[in-house]
Amino acid sequence: MNKPTVRKELLELYFRFRSLVEGLKDLPSAEVLSPHMEALLARIGEAAHQGKPMAVRKLLVREELGSPATIHKRIHLLKNAGLVDFEKVENDSRVKLVVPTEAANRFFAEHARVVREAAKVA
Repeated sequence: MNKPTVRKELLELYFRFRSLVEGLKDLPSAEVLSPHMEALLARIGEAAHQGKPMAVRKLLVREELGSPATIHKRIHLLKNAGLVDFEKVENDSRVKLVVPTEAANRFFAEHARVVREAAKVA
């Protein structure tokens, strides 16, 4: 009986995946940010990228990111790390928007570079 052969493209996809995982592990930011803080930063960055930066109040109710107190603490940890900043809304001084800084944009770009490199692996 013939043994089924493994399709070459599946092997290539697997090794691209491994390259991506290893590349992301090697990024300096992996040592600084916990996965929870990285998820919060990604959400903040995604909202800003879509042109709809999120208010602190809106982030605090995102249960998938943690409890309100934990999210609040993480936002301030990201601010202290220089990855986010606050912007006021012109017509409402009570609202603070959380926006990524240039350092956060470099963080996102570095991750994108690793993804691009992993996609090249054959």
